[in-house]
Amino acid sequence: MIKTYIRVELSSEGESPKQIIERMRQIDAVPVIGEYDFELSLGEDERLFDKLEDIHHVLRGSSVRYTITTRTDVDKAAMNNGIREITHMIDQKPVELRKKLYRAKLERWREMGLDVDELEQLLDEDLDKFKVASRTFLKTHLDSISVVKDKHPPQNLIDGDILSLITEEGKTLPDLMALTGYSEEQITLSLGRLISAGSTILDSTGKTEIYRLVPPPAPPMRKPLKVLDAAGEEDAEERIMNALRPNGSTKVQLARASRLPPEQATKALASLSKKGRIRVVRKGNRALFYPA
Repeated sequence: MIKTYIRVELSSEGESPKQIIERMRQIDAVPVIGEYDFELSLGEDERLFDKLEDIHHVLRGSSVRYTITTRTDVDKAAMNNGIREITHMIDQKPVELRKKLYRAKLERWREMGLDVDELEQLLDEDLDKFKVASRTFLKTHLDSISVVKDKHPPQNLIDGDILSLITEEGKTLPDLMALTGYSEEQITLSLGRLISAGSTILDSTGKTEIYRLVPPPAPPMRKPLKVLDAAGEEDAEERIMNALRPNGSTKVQLARASRLPPEQATKALASLSKKGRIRVVRKGNRALFYPA
């Protein structure tokens, strides 16, 4: 049997999770917990592309983004090894559902190399305290999330969206949630990656935490060239000859390499040309000087 799994990203400007579930039930999609949000089976007499069209049409106008993964029975063993367990929401109590969601979140953090044993114990003992502790946990581990390796390419898009909104004046977490529609966890993890990359810094103003853009470094300033007057005509001509390159040099290059004032370089070039010690080749409006 072919099954299609759908992952949705909700927006604060769009419909509520309950409304999205009602939409998906219209096409017999089943809400699940785990790596994906909905599961849709394809009957033997149904076409896959027709089902994909149904998903697209039923979610149109809901202001949600979605991604689709389709698997067959042949993929069952690989799926069980490659993604977390999928649990159906039917007959699940709200508290149990929330705990399953939080356990999936903790598993994701553990994959990132973070120690979540204390949080896992707190989840079993007190759900409300767990919520508060999990927010604090993420904020205190932002700088250490440099070990995170993006396993899902869409995270790169989230980072790009967040970075495009952060300014040197800064944005708060609620600001970014309101502007993007991403969840608190998505934005917090993205900020962790941006801080680790040196693109963003966390600043505190009173009790308010502000995320500011780190401006790119200024380009290096070119030091002004020190010009040294020639001791005489022979000194100027010798310095020009030493600055000549076998494949040709322009007048500007010679003046810079010899460190002669422009008027002394021009006079020395004219004298050397007259003496036959250098030759001039013109290419359009450009003149190149070569050793004779």
